[in-house]
Amino acid sequence: MTMRRMVLAAAGALMAVALPSAALAQAVVVRSTGPTAVNYPKGKRLPANASVVLKAGDVVTVLDKAGTRVLKGAGSFVMDSAVNRDRGAAALLARSLSNPASVRAGAVRGAASGNPNVVLPVSIWIADTAQDGNVCVPRGSDLYLWRSKAEARSFTWLTESEGGEMVRMQWPPKTAGIAWPKTMLAPQEGRTYRIYDETTPDKAAEFRIVTLEPEAVPADAAALGTLLLDNGCKAQFEWLAEVLAEVPGE
Repeated sequence: MTMRRMVLAAAGALMAVALPSAALAQAVVVRSTGPTAVNYPKGKRLPANASVVLKAGDVVTVLDKAGTRVLKGAGSFVMDSAVNRDRGAAALLARSLSNPASVRAGAVRGAASGNPNVVLPVSIWIADTAQDGNVCVPRGSDLYLWRSKAEARSFTWLTESEGGEMVRMQWPPKTAGIAWPKTMLAPQEGRTYRIYDETTPDKAAEFRIVTLEPEAVPADAAALGTLLLDNGCKAQFEWLAEVLAEVPGE
């Protein structure tokens, strides 16, 4: 083998190793129940042309390029690239937020969450005030705080987990999302923050900020879901699947 071919072969191998797992997943498992559910745990990546073989009573929900898809056994299902549904909803959820009004007014409600009274966000770039874990946000995008029970007015406190300045925020009635108070407490990459309702200070949630490069954020739902999982942003992965489940299917 010539030196030039050796260099090209090595470069090709490096590119294959560097290829993100998000690009390799044709679909990602959201949830599964039934006799063979153990074979399809949440977060399992399903490559292109992979077969999902189910028994009677199995139900597996996957996130593909366009959105969620429910597979019911018995039967065999191929994860191919023939996605006929509109992918626009996934692209909408992946956009960077710049207007808190879009969070307040654009929520959806429905059966996907199992509770018709639960409000779901219209974008995934928000931090759930009731859940611990990482929170992903594209660099340069505003970050918003989210609450699922939005009927009444409430007040919450936000601070860094290690201490420091505390910011009191008001949630108006029927408001699910508010802008992060960045002028008083700017969110910092890699920092962990603590938030709690002032009536229940013992039920605080802590989340760590993970910054993503905007050009690395895909509009492909499966790739976006994998990116969130790879960065530990599990709550946002769940939101992505739940909101896309509200979009009419095939």
